[in-house]
Amino acid sequence: MIAVSVIIPVYNAEKHLHKSIESLLQQSLPNCEFIFISDGSTDNSVAIISEFQKKDSRIHLIHQENQGVSAARNKGIQLAKGEFVGFLDADDYIDSDFFQSLFEVAQKENADVVSSHFLKEFGTLKEVVKAKFPLNTKLDKDFINQNIIPQFIKDSSLNSCWNKLFKTSLVKEIQFPVGVPLGEDGIFNLQAYNQANSAFFVDYCGYHYIEVEGSATRNAAQKDYFKRALEVYDFDYQKLISFELDKSKVEQWKSVRLLESVVSYIYLYLQPSSGLSFLDRIKYVKQMISHPIVQKVSHQYYQEISNGKSKYQQNILNCIRNQSILKLIIMHQYSQFRNK
Repeated sequence: MIAVSVIIPVYNAEKHLHKSIESLLQQSLPNCEFIFISDGSTDNSVAIISEFQKKDSRIHLIHQENQGVSAARNKGIQLAKGEFVGFLDADDYIDSDFFQSLFEVAQKENADVVSSHFLKEFGTLKEVVKAKFPLNTKLDKDFINQNIIPQFIKDSSLNSCWNKLFKTSLVKEIQFPVGVPLGEDGIFNLQAYNQANSAFFVDYCGYHYIEVEGSATRNAAQKDYFKRALEVYDFDYQKLISFELDKSKVEQWKSVRLLESVVSYIYLYLQPSSGLSFLDRIKYVKQMISHPIVQKVSHQYYQEISNGKSKYQQNILNCIRNQSILKLIIMHQYSQFRNK
């Protein structure tokens, strides 16, 4: 009996793949299978996986044309034979007791989804990211509906699928959305928690999420982040949820999330970026803060989003409301200077 099927989508990940695979093979939990989906890799990723596969029969290597991470994960779910399904990104790694820690809790508590903290690593900086829910306590369907589901709509803090363990029978009929450049994890997780009767958040951290330096800034020249934020705002969450959502609350949650996204994108686009000139970056920020929807929600929900924020963050929000692009630039430059 296979305990956990671990799905690893791979696309040109040769730089980090050795460490990722070694962390899998060192897992203390027996009876795992490791399903690598090569999503049209053109570097040495396949050769690296093949070498490890010769030494360990738990490794399965599947090839497909480049279709994106969602299609790769969906393929892995189809092939999974374990009692539970877990995920690992090819440039991350895990502690040796990661899957055992989650699996033992899942079995003991008969939980449909078990989630842990994770360690976000950016160069020499490390930060433990924790969910804001009761820890080491089995949470029932009512708690999921009243607290966890709304949190998915409010923000993206729960979006990752790789710090979780899912009962395989729960996710066999759930799909990661193909063709969605950002937020595919969130939609998958929202469906999974909607189907789940119980959830568990473990006070444990064993997943190492590696944030590649400069990746978001480089992608800013290629990806329209604000367009995606508007798509998230317009998304009809009700079609994924089996119970009736309060429309006024959903509107508030989505509005706060949009404003949070705009604030983070202002910081991103005011950073020097390869592929975007200074004028292009200023033009993009101006386009965001002057957008009719942003203006509407920044005035309507200012109190909700500014509550608990620092003076600096409140000033940023005021700049958005007043469309003060020059003040935003000055504040950003001053912040950069102080943090040097």
